[in-house]
Parts: sequence; C-alpha cells; structure tokens
Amino acid sequence: MTGIHQVGWLIRKDLALQFRTKDTLALILVFSILVVLIFIFAFGSIFPQGAAERGKLAASALWSAFAFAGIITLNRSFEIERADGALHGIRLTGIDPGNFYLAKVLSNLVLLTGLEIIVLLVGLQFLDVFDTLTPDLQKKLPQILVQLMGVLAIGALGFCAVGVVVSGVSTSTHGNESLLSVILLPLILPVIMAGAKCTVSLLTIGALKGLFWITLLAAYSLVFLASSFLLFEFVIED
Repeated sequence: MTGIHQVGWLIRKDLALQFRTKDTLALILVFSILVVLIFIFAFGSIFPQGAAERGKLAASALWSAFAFAGIITLNRSFEIERADGALHGIRLTGIDPGNFYLAKVLSNLVLLTGLEIIVLLVGLQFLDVFDTLTPDLQKKLPQILVQLMGVLAIGALGFCAVGVVVSGVSTSTHGNESLLSVILLPLILPVIMAGAKCTVSLLTIGALKGLFWITLLAAYSLVFLASSFLLFEFVIED
C-alpha cells in the first residue's frame, strides 16, 4: 500500500467513525455556538454598535469558540485510537507514522473547517455583524466571507498540526483533557492571535491589513506540519 493510499484509508476511517456516532460533532457545534452566545449575553445592553468594535467582538467570540472546540475534537480523535489497543493494531499493519500523522491532521482539518464555517455564519448573524457593515463592505460581502473561510482553513491547519502531536502524547496519560489544554493553548497562541487579527481586518475594512499576520499564520502552520511529520514516530511510541 502506497503512502497516498495509507493516508486516504486512514482519513476515510476517521471520518466514518466520527459521522457514524455524531456525538462529537453535535457536542462541538453546540458548544461553539454556546460560547458565542455567552459573549453576546455578557455585553447585554452595552453591545457595541460601531462596525470596528463589532468586528473585534466577533473575532474574539469566534476564535475563543474555535480554540475550545478544537481541543475537544483532537482529544476525542485520539481517544478512539487508544481504545482497545486500536493504535497498536494500526501500527502492526505497517503504516508509516508520518502517514498516520498526516491522516489525523487532514481528517481533523476537514471536521474543524466544516464546523468553523457553520459557526462563522451563525455567529456573524447572532452578532449582527452584517447589519453594521458599510454599504461598500456589504457589496464585497461574498468576497469577505470567502477570505474568512480561507483564514479559518489555514488556522485549522495550524491548530491540527500542533494539536495532533500534543493529543498523541496527552491521551496516554491520566487527566488527558486537562493536560492537552495546558500544553496546547500556549502553543496555538500564535494561531489564535494571527487568526483573530485577520478576522478583525476583514470584518472592519474588508481586506487583510498588511501581510504580517496571514504570513505568520501560514508559516507557523507549515513549520509545525513539516517538523511534526518527521518526529511523530517518537510521539506514538509507548
């Protein structure tokens, strides 16, 4: 079996398990929307009316929801592999650890990106961001949404590139969810910061303000993806 076939088989396996039960997907979706609603209720009567402040609020709420949803997704993803020695069975088939890592990253990337797009559209509607956009930005709304989805996809790639490694280590220990959060959140801080900055820029001026933050987001994701691919064999060793 070639590397591409190995990765493809593992991705199909992961997605089939996630969509068969659907409990993780429902949990993440409900939790993410709940985080957005908490931000809305917390501001209450002092809800910002300006487009700039509303864009900052939306970026804060959305990326907070994405961060916690990503932790849940990654933890559940590796719990499946650790249960009943499934990971040992996969390794006995001769699948390369790097291919296993890529498959985990890509399967979680598909799930997170899809859920983030749903939460993005719902969250922007709940936060009334569309109503505060200037007439010029409303004309560019389809283009802005496409760019936002691109930023979410790159951010999700960085999140998964780091998170798969950390979740692979933490799920073999007691208190794995707490350990995953403690280790992962500082590592993905650049992803959250860059993603939030790009989101604020798109929602307020309709374009990316400079290339620094999007470059940081892409470079951080690719560097972690490449290095983790090479080192993942040592992560899943018992």
